[in-house]
Amino acid sequence: MSPLPTRVGVLGVGALASAMVQALHRARPALQFYLSPRNAEASAQLAEQVGATVCASNQAVADACDWLLVGVRPAQLQALAAELQLRPQHRLMALSAGTPLQGLAQQFAPASVVRLMTGLAVAGGASAISCYPADEAVQTLWQGACGSVISFDVEAHFEASTLAVCANAWWLDQLAALSQWMATTTGMREDQARTLLACNMADVPQMLALYPAHTPAQLARFIGSPGTYTEQGLNHLQTQAAHVPWVQALEQLFARMNKAQ
Repeated sequence: MSPLPTRVGVLGVGALASAMVQALHRARPALQFYLSPRNAEASAQLAEQVGATVCASNQAVADACDWLLVGVRPAQLQALAAELQLRPQHRLMALSAGTPLQGLAQQFAPASVVRLMTGLAVAGGASAISCYPADEAVQTLWQGACGSVISFDVEAHFEASTLAVCANAWWLDQLAALSQWMATTTGMREDQARTLLACNMADVPQMLALYPAHTPAQLARFIGSPGTYTEQGLNHLQTQAAHVPWVQALEQLFARMNKAQ
C-alpha cells in the first residue's frame, strides 16, 4: 500500500469538496491542505476552518501535493487538465459523476485516478464514500472520516452508487411535504414536525445495524406489525405503488449516465 499523504491539495473548492476536507480534517487533524484560488470566497472560508493554505494557482497546488482532490464540474475537467503538469506519483481523487475512469486517466496522465462520491453530510462524519476502483490507500485515508467507505470493482456499480446521493434530496423533499402536512393539519409548529421526522429518519440506519439479518422490507413489516397504524400506512403506500416514481427516477438518471459515457 502507498504511504498516506501528509498533504492533500484541492482543485475546485465547491460545497462537496469542502465537506470532504472538513471530514478529513476532523479525522486526521495533522493533514495539511492546499487549496486552489478560483473560488476565492469558498477557499478563504475553508482555509480559515481547517488552517489550509490558499495557493496562487492550480499548478501551485499540484506542485505542493501528490494527493489531489478534484472537485470541479465535468464540463471544467478538460480545461483543468490542460493547465496542469502532473507527475506519475500524483494520485487524483475525482468527484465527477458520470465521467468514466478511462477518460479521466487519459486527461490527467501520467497521474493515477480514483473516482469518489459522497454526500454533504460527510462533513459531520456521516455519509458513505463510494470508491472506484478499489484502492487500499484511498480507503485507509477516508476510514474514520465518514460513515463507511464502499469500494467497487465494476464502474457501473459505482455510477449506480452515486444515485444514492441524489436520493438524499428526494428524501428531504418528502420530509418537507410531511412536516408541512403536520403543521397545516394539526397546528404543530413546522420546526417541531421537521425535527420529529428527521429524528425518525435517523432511526433507519440504527435499525439496520441492530437487525443485520433482516432486509429493509422485513424491518418495515416488523415495525408495521399486524393491526398497527404503521401497517395500515404501509398497505396504502404499497397499494398506491408509491415506490414506482422513485425507481423510475433512478432508471432515467442511470440511463443518462450510461448514454453520456
